[in-house]
Amino acid sequence: MTKMPEYEIPIDAGRRPAEADRHHRVPVKVKRILVPTDLTNESHRAIEFGLVLARPLGAHLTLLHVYQDPAYAVEYVLGPHDNDRAQQERTYFEKTLKATAEDVRKEYADCDSEFRDGVLCEEIVNTAKERDIDLIIISTHHYNWLTRLACGSDAENILRNMPCPILILQANTTPERPVAL
Repeated sequence: MTKMPEYEIPIDAGRRPAEADRHHRVPVKVKRILVPTDLTNESHRAIEFGLVLARPLGAHLTLLHVYQDPAYAVEYVLGPHDNDRAQQERTYFEKTLKATAEDVRKEYADCDSEFRDGVLCEEIVNTAKERDIDLIIISTHHYNWLTRLACGSDAENILRNMPCPILILQANTTPERPVAL
């Protein structure tokens, strides 16, 4: 497999040439991109965006799914539940992540996936640190105000603890329905 050339993107890339000459340019190298996914349509947009960036940069792309066992919430509300169902759900997400990664590898070979169990925000931050990630691409979702009040925003919690830059893609919105972090 031929390795793509490494590009350096200057931080002041958006400035006009006359302005760029007056400022010292700081190169930003993006070699590893992490795309956390919950395997929804919104997160597929993040995967597509990751592909768009990884190709010209020659960056390694990692898809991450964090599975949090719903047993603790179900037991709290309804009492003990059937563990077979939780295992089936976990297996479904594991297989779906593998299939998604295989589809991505058909378009871009330098891609892998990782499936983790745990708390979403903690595992994304841990993965970014362990894999020395240069950029994270994450998508938001349409949540109503009650859900946001009760659960908060995962993207916001991740942003507070992230060891690298993070690109947050806003969920598909209409003018009548804006989304905020």
